[in-house]
Amino acid sequence: MMIIGFCNLKGGVGKTTSCQNIAAALKKEGKKVAVVDMDPQSNLSAGFGVRVSQTDPQVFDLLSGAAEWDDVIKRKEGIDIVPSSLNLVMAELNNDGPIKKVTALRDALAKIKADRYDYILLDSPPQLGIFTQNVLAACNKIIVPMDGGFYSLYGLRLLDSCMKTFHEKINPELEICGILMTNYNPRLYLSRQIHDEVRKSFGDLLFENYIRQNITIDEASSMGMSVIEYDPKSKGAECYREVAREFMRRFEGGNVSPAPAAAPVVEVSEPEPAEISHEPEPEPEPETVHEEAITESPDDSISEQTIETNPGDIPTLPDDVEEPTLPPSPPINEPKAITPKSPYVQGIIDDVLDMLPDAEKAMWAQLFNPIDDVSRGEIEVHSLREDFEDSDKDRYTFYVLNDESPTFWPVMYPDQIIEPLKCVMKWDENGAVEVYM
Repeated sequence: MMIIGFCNLKGGVGKTTSCQNIAAALKKEGKKVAVVDMDPQSNLSAGFGVRVSQTDPQVFDLLSGAAEWDDVIKRKEGIDIVPSSLNLVMAELNNDGPIKKVTALRDALAKIKADRYDYILLDSPPQLGIFTQNVLAACNKIIVPMDGGFYSLYGLRLLDSCMKTFHEKINPELEICGILMTNYNPRLYLSRQIHDEVRKSFGDLLFENYIRQNITIDEASSMGMSVIEYDPKSKGAECYREVAREFMRRFEGGNVSPAPAAAPVVEVSEPEPAEISHEPEPEPEPETVHEEAITESPDDSISEQTIETNPGDIPTLPDDVEEPTLPPSPPINEPKAITPKSPYVQGIIDDVLDMLPDAEKAMWAQLFNPIDDVSRGEIEVHSLREDFEDSDKDRYTFYVLNDESPTFWPVMYPDQIIEPLKCVMKWDENGAVEVYM
C-alpha cells in the first residue's frame, strides 16, 4: 500500500483536481484506491459530489480518534473517500483541540490493513499548516502539481526546502517522486519557459506527460464527478489516464506497460525552425536508418510518424544529370536574434520593468526579448474582467501586478483583477503583448 501526498504551497495549481482524477484513473486501471481530503475548503469532497452534515463523521473525527476509518469513508466511483468540512478550520484555530499532533493522520492510517488498498492519495491545503504537516508525516512520497505560473514554481521550491526537515526529523521515507504540469499549454512561450526551468532544476522528477488546458475538467468537478467519469473521451480524461499510467510505472516499475497510443511529449524550442533539411551520411552503414519527422497538424496537435529508409533502395541520378545542391540547414535551437525595438515599444517595456523589484527584472526582460509588438492602453477593472472572461484561454494569458504581489501573477479567475492595480498584461500566443497601467 502506497500513501501518496499531493502538495504545493501555492494554491490554484490543480492539486485537488489532479488528486481526484488520478484516483479515478487508477481505479479504472483496476487499482484499489482511497483518498483523504485534508483541506478545510473540502474541494476534493465536493469534486466527488460528497456532502457531509454536521452530524456525519469526517476527517476531523478520524484525526481526533472519535471515529474509525470505516465509520468515515464515503464511496463514489468505486473510490473510498474520507471527506472534509469547515470544522477543520476551527480545529486548527483551537490550540487546546484534539488535532495538534503532526502524526495524527499517520497513526490513523497505520490501522488499515496493508492489502486493503493499492494507493491512498492525500490532498493537502496550500499552506504549511498542521494539516499539510500531517500529510508530510503520513505519506511515502509526494506528487507536486504546478501550473505554468511563476508562483507555483516558488511554491514547489519552498516545499522542497521544508521537506528536508520532515525527512530528517519525522518521516525518513518522505521525498518528492514527481512534478506534474497542469493547465499546461505548450504553445505559450511563458509556459514553456516554466517547463524548461523545472526540467533544469528537478530533472526526471518532472512527469513526461502533462495535463493540457481543458474546460471539461472544470465542468466535471462542478458536476461532482471526475473527468474520467464525466466525459471519458475528452482530452482531459485522456491526459489523466496517461498520467496515471506513468504514475503506476514510477511506483510499480516494469509491471505497467505504457498505453499503445501514448503521444510523446515534444519540447518546443523558441523559435521553431520552419524547415530542417537532412543531408545523407557520406558513407552510410548497411543497416536500416530510422528518422523521426514531427509535423504539426491543423488543430495544433502534435503527431509522430516513423519513416524507414534503406540506403540501398535510394535511386541514383544518371551520369549526365547534375545532382541538385541542397540548401544549408538552418541553425537549430539557437536563440532568436533580437531586433531593435522602437522607442515607443522599449519605453513601455522599461515602464513595466521599473515596477518590478530588482530580483524579477532580469527574468521579465528576457521574456520580453523576442517580443516586438507591445501596446499600451488604459481600461477599467470591470472591462478587464469582461475581457478575461470572453478571451480565448488557449490563445491569451493574463498577468496582474498589484500591491500584494512582488511580481506578475497569472490570472486564473476574474476576481484576481482587483484594485488598486499597478499593471495588467495580456499575452498573445502569437507574440503580442497588451499592457494596461
